[in-house]
Amino acid sequence: MLEVAGSLWSVPPETQLSEASRLAAAGMRRLHWDMSDGAFAAAGGFGPDDALAISEATGCAAEAHIMATTPLREVDAWAEFCDLVIVHVESEGWRACIDRVTARGSRPGLAISPQTPIEQVPHQIATLCMSITPGQAGSAFDPSTLARVAALRDRDSARPIGIDGGIRREFAEGAVDAGATWLAVGGDLFGPGGERRWSDLLRRT
Repeated sequence: MLEVAGSLWSVPPETQLSEASRLAAAGMRRLHWDMSDGAFAAAGGFGPDDALAISEATGCAAEAHIMATTPLREVDAWAEFCDLVIVHVESEGWRACIDRVTARGSRPGLAISPQTPIEQVPHQIATLCMSITPGQAGSAFDPSTLARVAALRDRDSARPIGIDGGIRREFAEGAVDAGATWLAVGGDLFGPGGERRWSDLLRRT
């Protein structure tokens, strides 16, 4: 079953809680929290305190996507309340991050940027395939991401595989066919008409 995780990256701060609450009432059960150090990716995203407050207020499960050059210093705060903590395979010390997140009782994951060979991701770990350059919210979805997802699925039939970046509702079926199990969705979900476009998938999660 495909899971939808809502991303508030592009939602104005003053409406983030109300928008998350509105989508939670429509069936959204998971929030995708991006954090960027401004070096690995463009500055933006959330700190853990704000993310925790909105997650608790909406009753949504939380996952963290840490876009940082040295993510080990960041993972503890996110593992406090996120059941999935994702760092980039291109980042420094990602193996230590996996161990640390596991020790904290959360599930670790690895994100992979579009230019990185999928062979760099080990088997069995949850994998988030970026379809845009990390931090570049609003960029167009790269269709070649689906082939990368399918190749990851061929390498490991059991791993959770997500897609993040430029996702629109019309891509969902193709993502499932390629082997994706979850989507991080921002503007197409929280923008005008998003609740209607995604209603069938939100109610299934």
